[in-house]
Amino acid sequence: MLVIKSYFRYLLRNRMYTLVTVFGFALSLAFALLLGVYIKNQLSIDDFQTKKDRVYRLEHESTEFSAPIATDLKNLYPEIEDFTRVFNHSGRISKSDGKKIKFDYLGVDGSFFNLFSFPLLKGDKNEVLQTIDGIVLSKATALRLFGSIDIVGETIFIDTEKKFTITGIMDDFPDNTHFNKQDALINLAAFKKIWQFENILEEYGWCSLSIYLLERPNAILSSKASEILKNFKKDFWLYKEGWANTVVFTPLKEVYFSSKEGNGTKSSSMALISVLSAIVFLILVLAIGNYINLTIAQSTFRGKEVAVKKLLGGSKHQLMKQLVFESFILCFMAILLAVVLAILFEPLVNNLLETELQFEQILNLRSILALLGAVSVIGLISGLVPAIKISSFKPIEVVKGELRAKSRSVYSKVFITFQYSVAIALLSCSWIILKQTDFLRNKDLGFSKDNIVFMEYLGSNSQKKTIKNELEKITGVQEVSLTWHSPLDGGNNQTFDFNEESVSFQEIAVDSSFFNVFDIKIKDTKTAYAGNGVYLNETGYNTLQLNEQTSSFKFHDEELPVLGVVQDFNFRQLKDQIGPLMIRQQDENRYPTNLFVKINGTNLLEITEQLKSVYSQLIGDVEYEIQFVDSAINHWYEKEERTGKIISYFTLLAVAISSIGILAMATFYMQQRKKEIGVRKVNGASTVQMLALLNIDFLKWVFLGFVIGVPISWFVMSRWLENFAYKTSMDWWLFLAVGLFTAFIALLTVSWKSWQAANLNPIESLRME
Repeated sequence: MLVIKSYFRYLLRNRMYTLVTVFGFALSLAFALLLGVYIKNQLSIDDFQTKKDRVYRLEHESTEFSAPIATDLKNLYPEIEDFTRVFNHSGRISKSDGKKIKFDYLGVDGSFFNLFSFPLLKGDKNEVLQTIDGIVLSKATALRLFGSIDIVGETIFIDTEKKFTITGIMDDFPDNTHFNKQDALINLAAFKKIWQFENILEEYGWCSLSIYLLERPNAILSSKASEILKNFKKDFWLYKEGWANTVVFTPLKEVYFSSKEGNGTKSSSMALISVLSAIVFLILVLAIGNYINLTIAQSTFRGKEVAVKKLLGGSKHQLMKQLVFESFILCFMAILLAVVLAILFEPLVNNLLETELQFEQILNLRSILALLGAVSVIGLISGLVPAIKISSFKPIEVVKGELRAKSRSVYSKVFITFQYSVAIALLSCSWIILKQTDFLRNKDLGFSKDNIVFMEYLGSNSQKKTIKNELEKITGVQEVSLTWHSPLDGGNNQTFDFNEESVSFQEIAVDSSFFNVFDIKIKDTKTAYAGNGVYLNETGYNTLQLNEQTSSFKFHDEELPVLGVVQDFNFRQLKDQIGPLMIRQQDENRYPTNLFVKINGTNLLEITEQLKSVYSQLIGDVEYEIQFVDSAINHWYEKEERTGKIISYFTLLAVAISSIGILAMATFYMQQRKKEIGVRKVNGASTVQMLALLNIDFLKWVFLGFVIGVPISWFVMSRWLENFAYKTSMDWWLFLAVGLFTAFIALLTVSWKSWQAANLNPIESLRME
């Protein structure tokens, strides 16, 4: 107890040391705790699935296969116990007399609940998905439509006229699964009547769904990958024509971190988890390093205490025990403050990471014990290094005043260099990420994206002209276009043979207004108009090696005239190069999927409200969304922007911790040099000269941090930018600006103490010495 009281008196006497160590430690631990919870949550995705160790997603360069592939594999390989195919879709669901509500649903096999452990609240998991007209609603959707979950046997309608019977109610998909939240599940065969696609389960050419396989116990399904690949290359067109070249069985626990987008799934980046883990580690290293550095520096002022205890018979072992115990006390104080700060900062981190951490809910006995264990390790590491150093002080050095002179040349330099290497590297990386995101959002895509709104087309085929005409009557509306697919979704893939080679085009269908709405220029090929004529982009035109003499091409069994060539424009995210594009004409029989409206730049809110009003009157009581094209495109790069913001925020935290540490180090550094400063002042040194002398020692270590940090950030960002087809430049001035900013912060931090020391009366300095 006496030791504790003595240590608390020491902390109260040395408020700067106490503030920096406790608050700096607590701030670092608070964010480390929050990021630790987030990382744990991310790594626990799909942990609740009871068969997670036996479920795999079949993949090649992407995740899309045709339906009969799953059946073929199960029949050929006894290692496969079961499978489910998954296809995500959206539409409108309603009761016979109710509003048509937008909903997302999955087409799956009847074995879905055998592979996945999603709770079924009503119905038998072996029966609910067996019929072509059965549907399983989520709890939220059931309550929204009927106000109850006791509705098995009730009737609902998909897209107005497709009748389904409710066979079960499932609990809402939880957040900790790789599947997006879904409103319903139906049997995949139900698309036979939804789309009139009678051979959907037998069609090898339609590669648009994901396949999940359940491995038999004790089997090794991955051992069959090479054999399956060999068979695919022989029999499956996707592999025969070179569009796929690999067979991969991705374990369910790894699907969430896959870079390949699946049906109805969400994903995260293992690289982001690694970055966050590295940030947690660096923050803790900076905080622990600050503590060690400051404790050793402060120990030069505890020299007399150490010397007296040694002269009175205290052993080195006893001193080490005392100093490590003091470290545990300080860490315990810091963790209490860290928990409070973590709760306060939780909303900020939730917003930044787009998650719901609910930090208070993890404060159970197990997590508290784990936290105390981690703090004990940190306390031991933080206390052991300075304890070894301080306990080795020789009393005679303290009496002679030699200890401070030694300390001055040894302590802090390496750690200051490390701190600013980290800060400069993180600042450079976050700046480049945000610069790349800004570049992507503002790059000319080859079409106009401003003042264009779009909606899902929800009218009937016979209403197309009426809807278009009525919307164009609205004041402020310049033009309306109906399209099947668009530059926002990348179009539909079409693969065909041309000159004995397989070529792949994306395909959209548009009306004549499309080119005006998006301001896309057309080069006329002087080909006579034909109803089946198409437009190609420049890349597609060159891919087919067309010219003025050959202005048509064979598409399967049909000869398609090329009516014009449009300038290349991006119809995918800028991670990909522009590929071949075929633009068909939106004829009377083709049902459009989108409605684009070009409006003038004034009274946007008023015009959009009028659009909603008129459109709703035309399509009836149907739920829909209205969006701006530029906002939808900006959404493409939210992940990159979020990564940049995450690194930026924690870079600022790292700079703050470094600045707190360098401020405290400067305080002790100036105290150590009081005698030297006094002598120089007596000998005529000016305040400016003293400032330069005192600051240069810190700035040279910051400069060394710059020399180390810049190559690291340049290498890391060069690798990251390789993921983009279009990228910003890493200009030299950016790194210089980061270095100057860091030097300015360091100079600002140190100069306060340097100014105080340089203006101190030399008589007082020498008298105290």
